Amino acid sequence: MSLRIKFVCALALAALGIAQAQTGGQPGSQPGTGQPAQATPAPFNEETKAKILDGIKQILQERAFVPGLDFKRWDDMVEKGKAEIDAAKTETDFVRVVNRQLREFRISHVSLRTPRAAETRRTGTTVGFGLSARVNGTVMVVEIVAPGSPADQAGLKVGDKITMIAGNPINADSRMPSGQQEVILRVMGADNTERDVTLKAAAFVNTRADSLKWIDEETAILRINTFARGYEREAIDKFVEEARKSKRLIIDLRNNGGGAVNNLAHLLGLFIPETEAVGTFVNRRIVDEYAKEFPEKPVELKEIANWTTRKFRPTTPKVARYNGQVAVLINRASASASEIFAAAMKEVGGGTIVGQNSMGAVLASVYGRLEGGFEIQYPVSDYVTVKGQRLEGDPVRPHVEATGRTENGVDPVVNAAIAAMNDARFIPPRIGQMLR
Repeated sequence: MSLRIKFVCALALAALGIAQAQTGGQPGSQPGTGQPAQATPAPFNEETKAKILDGIKQILQERAFVPGLDFKRWDDMVEKGKAEIDAAKTETDFVRVVNRQLREFRISHVSLRTPRAAETRRTGTTVGFGLSARVNGTVMVVEIVAPGSPADQAGLKVGDKITMIAGNPINADSRMPSGQQEVILRVMGADNTERDVTLKAAAFVNTRADSLKWIDEETAILRINTFARGYEREAIDKFVEEARKSKRLIIDLRNNGGGAVNNLAHLLGLFIPETEAVGTFVNRRIVDEYAKEFPEKPVELKEIANWTTRKFRPTTPKVARYNGQVAVLINRASASASEIFAAAMKEVGGGTIVGQNSMGAVLASVYGRLEGGFEIQYPVSDYVTVKGQRLEGDPVRPHVEATGRTENGVDPVVNAAIAAMNDARFIPPRIGQMLR
C-alpha cells in the first residue's frame, strides 16, 4: 500500500459511459503501460467475505482518522446490514452493500473496491469502449473519445452523431451500453455519411491529457483533468510558461475529482508564493498534541488548525509564477484537491471563482489491501483552509454562478469567467497587492 497522501473522489467512470468496470478514485502514481496483471483470483465465498469485513474493521479502528468521528460504530453498521451482506453472492453486490453501510459515516473518502476496480486504480487501465455521448433529439452526439480506447481506434471523433445503437433508433431514453463485450453503432460523421462501427470492449489507459488553449490574444484557458494519474508536472510548467504571455488565465477544474497532494502543491506553487500558508491538514498526531497541551479544551477542528504551526504551503516552482489575472472554474464534480486549489486561490491567490458549488469532499486518504484483492480507501486527516473553512461537507462557493453545456463551440461558463474578469466587482486584489 502506498502511503503517499491522496485526495481522491470516487467518481464512477461509468457515469461518463467510458468504463464497464466499477471504478473508484484516482491514484497519485504514474499510469501503467500494459494490461492489468492477470493474477489468479481468490475464490469469493463466505470465508472471504468474513475476512474482508474483519480487515475493514481493523483498518477503520486502528488507522482511519477524522477528528471527532468514532469508527468503532462499524460493528453496528455491519450488524445492521448483515442480511444484505449475507445475501450478496458476487463481488460487485458485496461491494455495493458494504459501501451502503460505509456511507452511514457521512463522510467522503471511505469505500470498498472490488479486485478489478483496485487493479484499475493501481494500473490506470479500465475496460470498456472509451466513449461518452449525449442524446440530442434523434441522435447521440459524441462528447468524449478516450485516447487509445476502442472508440478511438475505430475512428470515432468528438462531434460524430450516433443514429442507432444495436439496430435501435435513438430516443430520449437511449444510453451507451455497459456490461457488454461488443456493440454495433450506426455513426454519421462530419461529412454526413453514415457507417456501421463495431466496438469491442478492451482495456485501455484511461487518462485525459491536460491542455492550454488561447481564447484571444490576452486570455488563455488551462484545463487540468486530475491531480492524480495523468498530471504531468513538466507539461503543466510549460503551459504556465506559455500562459505568462497572457493577461488573463482561466483554470478549468470542472469534473476534476482530485489526486495527490504533491501535485496539488505543485500547481499552487505556480500561482501562490511558497511562503504563504493556504490551509492545514489536521491528523491524529496534531490532535493528540493539542489535547496534551490543552487537556481541558474540547477537540475543535478549526481551533486546532489555527493553533498548529504545521501549515500546508505551495512548493517552490521550477518556472516563474504566473502573475496575471486568474479565474478558476468549478462545478459539483470538482472535488478534493480541486476544492483545496479553488479555496486557496479564493482566499490567498486573488482568483475569481466561477461556476457551481464544489462537491464538498475533502479528506486526505490512503488505501489498504484486503483479502482476495479487495481494497479499502480510508481517511487519515481532515483539512481546514487558512481562513478557517472546513471543506468537508462545506463546498467552495463561486464568486459568480454559471452553468450550461458547450453548444456549437460556445461554453457559457467560460464566457461567464471572461465577463467576470472584465468586471471590477469580481476582480480580487492580485497576489502582489495582497502580500504587501
